[in-house]
Amino acid sequence: MGPEPDVLRLQRALRDLVALSSVPAAWVGREPHAVAAGLADVLVNTLYLDFAFVRLCGPDEGAAVEIARGSAWRAFPEWRQQYFAAHGRLPRTEIVADIGGGMQAGRGIVIPVGIDGEGGLVAAASGRADFPSETDQLLLSVAVNHAATAFRMADLVHSHRSAEEALRESERQLRKARDELEMRVAERTIELQRSEAYLAAAQRLSHTGSFGWDGSSGKLSWSEETFRILECNRADQPTVDFVLQRTHPYDRARVQQSITLATQGRKTLDFEHRLLMPDGRIKNIHIVGHPVFDESGEFVEFVGTVMDVTERRRAEEERQALAHANRVATMGQLTASIAHEVKQPIAATVINAQAALRWLGAQPPELEEVRQALECVAGDGLRASEVIDRIRALVEKSPPRKEALAINEVICEVIVLLHGEVVKHGIAVQTQLAEGLPRIQGDRVQLQQVILNLILNAIEAMRGVGEGARELRVSTVKSEAGGVLVAVRDTGPGLDRVKLERLFEAFYTTKPGGLGMGLSICRSIVEAHGGQLWADANTPHGAVLQFAVPRGATEVQPEQPPPLVATTAGPVGN
Repeated sequence: MGPEPDVLRLQRALRDLVALSSVPAAWVGREPHAVAAGLADVLVNTLYLDFAFVRLCGPDEGAAVEIARGSAWRAFPEWRQQYFAAHGRLPRTEIVADIGGGMQAGRGIVIPVGIDGEGGLVAAASGRADFPSETDQLLLSVAVNHAATAFRMADLVHSHRSAEEALRESERQLRKARDELEMRVAERTIELQRSEAYLAAAQRLSHTGSFGWDGSSGKLSWSEETFRILECNRADQPTVDFVLQRTHPYDRARVQQSITLATQGRKTLDFEHRLLMPDGRIKNIHIVGHPVFDESGEFVEFVGTVMDVTERRRAEEERQALAHANRVATMGQLTASIAHEVKQPIAATVINAQAALRWLGAQPPELEEVRQALECVAGDGLRASEVIDRIRALVEKSPPRKEALAINEVICEVIVLLHGEVVKHGIAVQTQLAEGLPRIQGDRVQLQQVILNLILNAIEAMRGVGEGARELRVSTVKSEAGGVLVAVRDTGPGLDRVKLERLFEAFYTTKPGGLGMGLSICRSIVEAHGGQLWADANTPHGAVLQFAVPRGATEVQPEQPPPLVATTAGPVGN
């Protein structure tokens, strides 16, 4: 005779209980979703359920997982919605006598996980009439508790792993950011060192140093080139007293005054002064600086540059001396032409004076004719004086003096001086001087020297022309940049490419016995005026030399040149 039914049911319940107790070991280390799914499968397979629903969630309803197995309780979502709408929470186990869905005697049970279901819930349904029995409820509770504990552990492990992964990712990003920052710092350091090297090289090449003066501490800072210019030991601390000691005694008071005003932020420091070195040498330096203020307008520091212009000043003096010598040599070549220009007004003066004497000796004296003759004498005297003044201005050695000039007037003055030279060589001169040209800022004597050299070179080039016209044309137009363009064209033999390329080199000449300095000096004069001088071939033959200079810094009335007149032989037309 077999075991009693109650004993069999008890044995099966114990077996199921043991099986359920061993299941959580399989959930260790699993993901929260796997724990919920495993619980649903265990309930259906172990307790022979027709429906199982598992909802497990972490603290504060976080990371909720829902798993359903079977379709016997189709109305469970509606029951759940209605129940929570009425009660708001699940404080205890609820047994549902009729789960619907067309099953006969289908029953269900809903078990809260944790207090008031804060950990979720488990729902189960079966078609057995005795479901859920006390054994079923016991097994469900054990399974739910094990699953809840495993889920919490899995959630904690998952959170811990996520935190560790986030920490590792953060560390990785931090290391990456640190590496990138170190790389950028290294690159920036290299760039800064390279820039400092370039700046130091540029300062050495340009003989220009830099300095800074802190307004609060009074501390000076110099670049390496500034130390070199002032010939100060690099290890010494720069001081104002040292600067004043190096300053030439004649300039010391002016420099001291400029320093005082600069420290008060009241002056921009642009001036030149001399340094007297310990061995007696004199240096010329040019200082440019300006004060720096903060947002509130308070003086912060004074920064600037110091440039050694000794060689530039010496080169300028030598260039001026060479230009003066060139002018004197040129005037020597024009001795005959100058004598002719001076002789004409003197001869006219003598003739008019003799005529006045004759009119005075008449009976009765012709006073009106005497007056007219004396007026001519006065005019001829002024003309001779003007010629002499022009010659004196060209040959005297005077510092450059820039003024607002009408370029057409400068050209006409030079052409008058060259009248005898033009007639002697049978050259036809044409002038095409544009009207309304802007005045330029320049030195009259220097620009006269440029025009004089260009015209003399053109005359020299046409001396060797046998047959054919000897034509010289001087023209002016407004340049594209708004300044003045002057062109001197001749009909000589012209220049080949090699000569054009070397024409402005110092000591290069195409004339026998020439020094080769005239055009080189002309180019330096034009460039000193902010312009350019160049040569090109003339059409149909000959050469054209042109120079362009900018307009003056201040707006002045444009010049009004004489009307355009073209001459065909001998005398000059304008």
